[in-house]
Amino acid sequence: MFCTKCGSELRERDRFCAECATPTARLPLVPINREARLSRARKGKIAGVCAGIARYLQVDVTVVRIIAVILLFWPVPFVATIAYVIAWMVMPQDPVALPEPMYRSSQIYT
Repeated sequence: MFCTKCGSELRERDRFCAECATPTARLPLVPINREARLSRARKGKIAGVCAGIARYLQVDVTVVRIIAVILLFWPVPFVATIAYVIAWMVMPQDPVALPEPMYRSSQIYT
């Protein structure tokens, strides 16, 4: 097997080219959700901003929260706070998921 970009020889188990780091056909690709919309999660810790961003970027919400806490203290403390509050006001909230209606069967219960 050879790399399609640089032409170097690859082993069968390689997922990336050792020369140019091009992914091989063996690398499983993660499908991107094209219908994902940036919105605040209803079940968030404070306002759902970090949970909504994590869902949109398809990463763990803990990573987004750790980055948010780091940005609160570095480089300018109030910039991240102001950005969070603006995102809280601007980002739409998830729509309410209504339960499915329960239909009665055609049988008559006596």
